[in-house]
Amino acid sequence: MKKYISTHNGIFHSDEITAIALLELFSDDEIVVKRVEHNTKDFSEFDMVIDIGQKFDGVKFFDHHQYSGGKSSAGLIWDYLEVAKEYPKISKLIKLVDANDTGVKKAEPFEYSSLIRCFNSDDINSPKQDEAFRDAVLFAKRILKSLKDAQDEIYEAKEIVANSYLFNANSSSILELEKFTKHWSSYINGDKTPHIKAVVWQDEADGSYKIKISPKKVGSFELNARRLPQDESMEFVHSAGFFAVAKDRETMSKYLKGKI
Repeated sequence: MKKYISTHNGIFHSDEITAIALLELFSDDEIVVKRVEHNTKDFSEFDMVIDIGQKFDGVKFFDHHQYSGGKSSAGLIWDYLEVAKEYPKISKLIKLVDANDTGVKKAEPFEYSSLIRCFNSDDINSPKQDEAFRDAVLFAKRILKSLKDAQDEIYEAKEIVANSYLFNANSSSILELEKFTKHWSSYINGDKTPHIKAVVWQDEADGSYKIKISPKKVGSFELNARRLPQDESMEFVHSAGFFAVAKDRETMSKYLKGKI
């Protein structure tokens, strides 16, 4: 189903660009955007009106200039989509857009909102501006999708960790992941699982076994166990001692014996 969206022409800003990108990313509908004059009065042909229209009702009209809650059109659309709690990192970005657009805190030169503004063409009244608008939406959508995908992967990682098991029955400090997820350390670290010192998994591509020492805190480079030593039996041991690769399970098991 197509959903017809109206927003203003001329110079565009991060709020309406982000609002459109959010709808494209989180809606099952095909989003069709038409940019119209600021003084347009008749919006009967549109399903939603964003950052224009001099009206806010949270259903069809999303002109934040008529909203006193300190949100831009991006923030209003984010509320409309009702997924803010599920995607906290996107919510943080939306708050930055809101703060910049409503005059609370101006974006720094290389921040998201400033980069969106750079997409405006030299002639805002030419067809090039509509192309620039679309380019800006695609840029915003890519960033938002990256944040969305990362959060979805974190939720998936929780299930993977829950379904994992001890690598060695004689040791409770090494967990074997059901399958690899780059977000395992969100749930296995010195704060949440201090007794788990490392994770092991089998590489689906070549069948090798890999190990990583868990961090003391999420995002920290400080390790929750002693560093892995160099060993000629291993395919690779990182010089920093946090990661190693064995050709097979047996080699990994022998390597780890007494080391963690």
